[in-house]
Amino acid sequence: MNYHLSCHTVGPLQENCYLLADPDQGVAVLIDPGDEGPRLIKAVTGHGFTLAAIWLTHAHFDHVGAIADIKEVWDVPVYLHPADQPLLAHAAQAAARWEIAIRQPPTETLPLTPGQILTVGGLRVYCRYTPGHAPGHMAFHLSREELVIAGDVLFRGSIGRTDLPGGDQELLLTSIRQELLSLPDATQVWPGHGPATTIGAEKRSNPFLR
Repeated sequence: MNYHLSCHTVGPLQENCYLLADPDQGVAVLIDPGDEGPRLIKAVTGHGFTLAAIWLTHAHFDHVGAIADIKEVWDVPVYLHPADQPLLAHAAQAAARWEIAIRQPPTETLPLTPGQILTVGGLRVYCRYTPGHAPGHMAFHLSREELVIAGDVLFRGSIGRTDLPGGDQELLLTSIRQELLSLPDATQVWPGHGPATTIGAEKRSNPFLR
């Protein structure tokens, strides 16, 4: 199926925000809008898309810092696993500890649940529960399009940090093995930081997965 996926790297921590859209219907979602709200708004409008929702893989501050700006333009729902609600509620405070200023995001969200199917136009997106980096972490899997938006769980040659509040390394490794490495090797992995990779490449060469 025809789809649009673009990566917009934003903020001092170089976080990857994704614009996912069904161009035939002109409808889009922003996934993890972490910073630089005006730039992300321009990315949506520049393609002529209508924003339908914001989806969050998790609620660490570098993934949520542009929500307040975006919701001033589009009053769209924000989807988040409930276990990450405390992270969202204290996002600006957490950013300040890194000497980074963000606008505190609104805390009203709709719940994501494991196995939930989300849609954007004709695209169907399966929610894979992948805790370990954050307690409510979700990955968004598009099976027909052979891609997964993995947040901060799996990177090219690395895995997510577990030294932050709510982190658990054994749980993270279990999430990766059960929910991501079980996908076909050709599946593209679009992470929360850094370049894209594939499931097969990480199986072969990721030193943290041996």
